[in-house]
Amino acid sequence: MSATNLALVSTQTDGSPDWSSRPRRWWLRFASRCAGTACPKRGKLWPDWLDKSAGVDFEGRWYCGRACLEAILAGRVHILLSSSHVEKPRSHRFPLGLLLVDRGVISPAQLREAIRLQREAGHGRLGEWLGQSAGLSVPQLTAALGQQWACPVFPLERQAVPAAWSDLIPLTLLESAAAVPAYSSTDGRVLHLAFCDRVDHTLLYAVEQMLLCRTFPCVAPATAIRSQLEQFARLTSGNDTRFDTVRASPEMTRTICNYATELNVRRLVLARAGSYIWVRFFRAGTSRDLLFRILPDNHTNFTERFASRVKALAVSADGGDGAVSDAPLPL
Repeated sequence: MSATNLALVSTQTDGSPDWSSRPRRWWLRFASRCAGTACPKRGKLWPDWLDKSAGVDFEGRWYCGRACLEAILAGRVHILLSSSHVEKPRSHRFPLGLLLVDRGVISPAQLREAIRLQREAGHGRLGEWLGQSAGLSVPQLTAALGQQWACPVFPLERQAVPAAWSDLIPLTLLESAAAVPAYSSTDGRVLHLAFCDRVDHTLLYAVEQMLLCRTFPCVAPATAIRSQLEQFARLTSGNDTRFDTVRASPEMTRTICNYATELNVRRLVLARAGSYIWVRFFRAGTSRDLLFRILPDNHTNFTERFASRVKALAVSADGGDGAVSDAPLPL
């Protein structure tokens, strides 16, 4: 029941499962006003009450047409792009090697030898070299990672994942994060994602927004996750489109609006998941995904423009009259 419930949560007819009944959904749409501040219909009672079958719900608000949606969507895309460069890898309080030594799994000499081999090779993770030089087993490594990340260990190698979950999350996002959905509560309101490389909190939050459920991380062996991803690759319907060369936020916004218009969607959700911007469209019990890869130019140009603008403001402030320009930042 969990797989079915979780799929239903993410594919409601109008994308708003919180509305308990069809008459209520109809009334809320009929009575809603366009949230666009520059909408020409604002303040006019009769035009606003006409065709409520059109328009898009975005972030809990209804927009009557493309022009009104595009204005707010452009700002949202820009925020997601500009915030992508500030995220830093989280450092663990206790290194994995010292944790294994503290637990008595390996000796200090074995740790030093694995570190030496890793440095000489210039690649690979410490756990892999410990497996080769110290005989560290996969269950021992997985248990240590669970303690290091403060996450439970999920026996993914012994528990099959429902085939229906292959389309819950785009395969590209799962592969980039080395993660798979591992377990769902019976009511579909809680989903556990298993990781083997690192916990991607942006993916966890994005899944919460898309599937309207709570997400929690867990740890599983890398071999089990790779095997599950290969199975998903054979089962997925490929109901997503990926853009790897789109860099500018205006181009992204136009592309999203074009798809929303062409598909006649009723609701769309936007979130950042790792190095991608994930867009999901909801229409008539189905969903469609767009993925925009965040390239270095996306946030490098933003950082350079912001730094140059701050420098210009500082020069202006030191220019004698103490005035600071009120020109907007070139974001």
